[in-house]
Amino acid sequence: MSILETRPLASVDRLEPGEGATLAWLGQAGFLIAQGGLRIVIDAYLSDSLAEKYHGTRFPHTRMTPPVIAPGNLTGIDWLLCTHGHTDHMDPGTIPALLAANPAARVLAPRAERARAIERGVAEDRLVLVDAGESIDLGGVMATATPAAHEDLRKTEHGHLFLGYVLTGGGVTLWHSGDTIPFPGLAEWLMPFRVDLALLPVNGRDAERAANGVPGNLTLEEAVALADEIGARAMLGHHFGLFDFNTLDPVDGARRLATLASQADVGLVETGTAYHVAPVARLPLSVLIVCRGNICRSPTADGILRAALPEHRIDSAAIMDWNVGKPPHGETTAVAAGRGIRLDTLVARQIRKTDFEEFDLILGMDDHNMAAIHALRPKTSRARIGRLGAFSAPGEETSIIDPWGEPRATFEAVFDQIKTACDRLAQFARAGSTTNRERK
Repeated sequence: MSILETRPLASVDRLEPGEGATLAWLGQAGFLIAQGGLRIVIDAYLSDSLAEKYHGTRFPHTRMTPPVIAPGNLTGIDWLLCTHGHTDHMDPGTIPALLAANPAARVLAPRAERARAIERGVAEDRLVLVDAGESIDLGGVMATATPAAHEDLRKTEHGHLFLGYVLTGGGVTLWHSGDTIPFPGLAEWLMPFRVDLALLPVNGRDAERAANGVPGNLTLEEAVALADEIGARAMLGHHFGLFDFNTLDPVDGARRLATLASQADVGLVETGTAYHVAPVARLPLSVLIVCRGNICRSPTADGILRAALPEHRIDSAAIMDWNVGKPPHGETTAVAAGRGIRLDTLVARQIRKTDFEEFDLILGMDDHNMAAIHALRPKTSRARIGRLGAFSAPGEETSIIDPWGEPRATFEAVFDQIKTACDRLAQFARAGSTTNRERK
């Protein structure tokens, strides 16, 4: 059964909302989304401003297709979301007309691109700024910013230049990745949201484009692999069909998609089509934390997450059977107690095959843990597999060292590292629970 319901759409201004989320492609990376009682536009490029800017150059940015609608004809808009400052995502030819036609609409943009957003036509009192890892309530939809690498994870003192947005509301979770390539930790950041539909750029990248200042994106194969890694139910590839030097042939793309075995319902987006995602009821997120012996690192994370997410199922386990039935390490318990986290009710156990069906996430601490988890993972596993440390810093597969046999200071440092990762994981679980509450 297809996750995406489709119907012909004569014009995007006739997109009708419904239960769940309904969306239409505006070309390139742009979408109109009806979700949670809101009408949201993201990354709209509805002008010829790039053709004017690059006229007479090697890449003149001449449109392959005209805009699907004039920006002033998009009405009833509550929010315009911009993932980054490139003109085809934050367009000075689109923003002023769109905002003039929607006087109550506001704009969400990267904090690092505040000056550019104002320069492109956004009044300061209508601008809301965000950075990776932050969540903003749009008024019926929760938007959580995720990092993107176009083609690198570039930052300023104010934050990441490239973002994506997870949108949870109306019983559905959507993820628009922004322009990105794969990087360590990206999948882990998305796993807690249990994405229903991922909107991913599939125009790829190569040395010639990079040498001429045209940063690239995911290949089609990378996009499908990423959708499966995060557990997305469906994926639509976009960011093609606008400029002849930076596109994907949809016929070739469809042929390649047919050769890829994917757990997700995958396809390439088309104009003139309305896509609908119906809500699906889900239980609260369940998380299993794994380390070597289940007496130091994993019980620490277990205790922190149980305190932060009392409505969710949290547990921990060991790779080895050395400590089965034992309480956490005394130093681990003491450090946690000093920070207000009780571990005295926890007892070590070993990971089981059934855990891969019972939990949504199984998170390891280091290379040894990850290798063992993957070796144990059945082919029918439902759980997403990742690193807890990835939640600490985007772009880094941070290993959390085993403090066993080390001095007290090491236990303190490991607690701090685990706490940072768990706090962000808990935040994402709570943001994603907006969807779960509405699905009941």
